Amino acid sequence: MNELMSDDDLYNKKLLRLAAMGDCRLESPDYTIVHNNPLCGDRITLDLRIDGDLISGVGYKAQSCALCKASAQLIKDLSIGRNLAELEKVHMTLKSQLKENSPISLPSNWESFHIFQPVAEIKNRHSCVLLPFQALAKIETIY
Repeated sequence: MNELMSDDDLYNKKLLRLAAMGDCRLESPDYTIVHNNPLCGDRITLDLRIDGDLISGVGYKAQSCALCKASAQLIKDLSIGRNLAELEKVHMTLKSQLKENSPISLPSNWESFHIFQPVAEIKNRHSCVLLPFQALAKIETIY
């Protein structure tokens, strides 16, 4: 971690508030995917409801760090009315921006992900933020 960056920068108040919102599984989801990060032990169970080609419900249970939980909560909050292709595009853009340590710049409806900017400097934490997106990608392959 950069000498100038503290844990307070990485785990800022907004991120911790999102992470604290807690698990929120869906009853009768169309899809449920469990995805693990073998490097750190994070695990996410992602529930999804799809009407036509649009997401109508997202739920999750995260046995993970605050970064993964906050990412899952943002996906839950921002995915309704969107399709899996849009989420995959956001995933690939975010992944690239983290990898390149460039400013996180996503479409305006996804701008809340800028809270993960401090993570860009810490490569081994990228997978924590991206784990819920990786679970969504698994759903896309069976959809």
